[in-house]
Amino acid sequence: MRLNIKTKPNRSKALSTSEQRYRTLVETMGDGLSEIDENQVTTYANDMLCQMWGRSRDEIIGKKVDQFLDEKNKKILFSQLEKRRKGESASYEIVWTQKDGSKLHTIMTPTPYFDSNGDFKGSFAVITDISKQKKEKNQLEIRVKQRTRELENKTKSLEEVNTALRVLLKKREEDKTILEERMLLNIRELVTPYIEKIRGSQLNDRQQGCLDIMEATLNDIVSPFLHKLSLKFLNLTPSEIQVANLVKFGKTTKEIAQILNLSGKTIEFYRKSIRKKIGITNKTINLQTFLSSTDKNGPT
Repeated sequence: MRLNIKTKPNRSKALSTSEQRYRTLVETMGDGLSEIDENQVTTYANDMLCQMWGRSRDEIIGKKVDQFLDEKNKKILFSQLEKRRKGESASYEIVWTQKDGSKLHTIMTPTPYFDSNGDFKGSFAVITDISKQKKEKNQLEIRVKQRTRELENKTKSLEEVNTALRVLLKKREEDKTILEERMLLNIRELVTPYIEKIRGSQLNDRQQGCLDIMEATLNDIVSPFLHKLSLKFLNLTPSEIQVANLVKFGKTTKEIAQILNLSGKTIEFYRKSIRKKIGITNKTINLQTFLSSTDKNGPT
């Protein structure tokens, strides 16, 4: 009996000490702590929760917790309370309305409790202030949006620059084509006639050889440009252009003669003249293939 008498005070003292430690822990913890009953009435609030909500303990205890929420967050709370009744305890975000009307973003970590019959009797909840993190997140989102707009504007500017460059490059190609056309026509009109005239005179073998070299060199110079030009720039006569177009579409000499109501010899004459003017005389180049790649503008 003496042992029991001595033990009871010791157990009581230990229990009192434990309760005091628990109370100190709860009242000094960095998060809010609340307890509500099955009717959503607040039965406990620690000092930190009072500070977070900007209300005294008397303004919180005995009040339904939903009165500290706007309509949107009331719906969140009621939905979560249904989950508490089912024993669920997952964390969730909710925004409280402080006494001065400002908003407090928090994370609720609830723990439901039940009586011996399994009936829901209320829940505890640790309430963590995340307003600073929310503010930082919002600021980050604003910066991301601003940066995105800046990048979109830069992209738009680059697209405009690219468009301008494409226009300039197209103009440069057009100018280049015009220059090539003029060069070819000048050679055809100002150089080739004199070569033909010289060739008709009395030349010795050495002179004939030099003339052949000169003509071949001119053909080598102009041949890279010939495939880029349409038929109308190759100094062809109207009849030659007509024949060339039919050749380009795969018509044979006989078919062309029938279409144009001309003799086959006349068509052969035109074909040789065309080959000569476009610089493929005595070359193993198919006339139809060459003309198909030459007339970029279609039939002339």
